[in-house]
This record gives sequence, C-alpha cells and structure tokens, in this order.
Amino acid sequence: MTAVLCLTGGILLVVCGAGVGFVLAQAEREKWRSAHAFSRLLQYAEDSIRYKAVPAEEVLRAAAAYPEFARLGLGSCSRFGELAVPRSFGDAMGRELRDNLFSLEACGRESACKTIEGMILLCRSREDILEQNAQNVMRLYPRLGGCIGALAAILLI
Repeated sequence: MTAVLCLTGGILLVVCGAGVGFVLAQAEREKWRSAHAFSRLLQYAEDSIRYKAVPAEEVLRAAAAYPEFARLGLGSCSRFGELAVPRSFGDAMGRELRDNLFSLEACGRESACKTIEGMILLCRSREDILEQNAQNVMRLYPRLGGCIGALAAILLI
C-alpha cells in the first residue's frame, strides 16, 4: 500500500512540475502575442492612413472592433499617444516607441507613414526574438518542470 502511495505521489510531483513549467512557458508566449498584436496594429494603422487617408481617431476606433487587438486595450484610446506599449518591448525600446507614438499626433500623412514604418521594423525585430524565445521555452520549461518534480519525488522517497 505504501509503495502505491509513493508511486502515486511521485507521479503527481512529476505532473505538477511539468504543469508549472507549462504555465511559465505560456507567460513567455503571452509576451510574444502582445508584441505581435502591437506590430499588427501598427501595420493596420499605416495601411489605413496611407491608402484610405483615415484620421488617427477613426483608425483606433476601427481597430478596437477587431478581437486580435483586444489585448492592447484600445477602447479608451482616441490618439496614438494614448496607446500603451507592451512591456515585452523592454524599457529602452518602449520609450522610443512611445516617443514615436506621441510624434505621430503632429505629423502629416506621409511623415506619419514613414514614422510608423520605422516603428514596425523595430517591433518586428523584437517580435522575432520573442517568438524564438517562446518556442524555446515551450520546449524546455515543461520538461524541466517534470525533471524537477521527478527529483523532488526521488528525494522524498
């Protein structure tokens, strides 16, 4: 009976460790998702401004209706300067993106498009790094958690 309980407890420790690893990996994946959504929003804004000559208020109002941008909290934004830059971009890049967003409010259509193009390039480079990191973490963390659970089970036996 005690052997069955020890085996069951060991299996539970391994499964719980893998579960914790999976949750941590999902947090890393969420960073990539928010960066990807922000990059897509910038692309949407550039296309709307360049090809449809839509003002910023209308771009943000229309973007708020799309579910893919829901994680960015666009409901209360009426100007580009009010957009929240995802934390996944880091402090330095986040400040640069915020400064560019504020400068969009005083730009003409062509200079706004050029500014947004530069922002998209910045975001995509960081987004690629975050995506690769999320893929690596998704492969590593659940396994590592399972191994730590197995080690805990061995130490407790």
